Amino acid sequence: MKFSIQDGSPLEGVLAYDESEYGFSFSAQSGESLSERLGSEGVASVLIGTLQLEVDIESREVLFAWGYFPNVRGVVAELTAPQFNPGRVFISSDHSFEPGVSFEVPGGRWRVSYDPSSGWVAIRLNDTSGAKFAQIASGTLLGFVNGDLISVWLKPIFAE
Repeated sequence: MKFSIQDGSPLEGVLAYDESEYGFSFSAQSGESLSERLGSEGVASVLIGTLQLEVDIESREVLFAWGYFPNVRGVVAELTAPQFNPGRVFISSDHSFEPGVSFEVPGGRWRVSYDPSSGWVAIRLNDTSGAKFAQIASGTLLGFVNGDLISVWLKPIFAE
């Protein structure tokens, strides 16, 4: 599975983390902006643990992050958000995508860090040097090295 970045605008909306539900959710600013990115084949997800990256099956565009993700504030660290460009991210893979079906992003052990002063949550592999970052949706950055996903940076609104 390889990821590629193309020029484009991120999906506008609100990324939230619900403390009582232990999960992320994304609400698009408008249904129209989301529907413009959805094809007729439905959506699937790629997973990092239980975090899901929603993917339009027809275009294979990664749209936003969501899903059950407990202990998001477990490891506190000072995080500086990486330099990023707005963009759209697409997946190329021999894997067939099916509506409602998820599959794991290849990679080793993902680490989670949270910075209470900035509000950023970083989910990353050990080596993130040399990465290129794209903002695909409000509050959502994806980092890549040689087409491999190596980090997800999320800046949600925390709801109690």
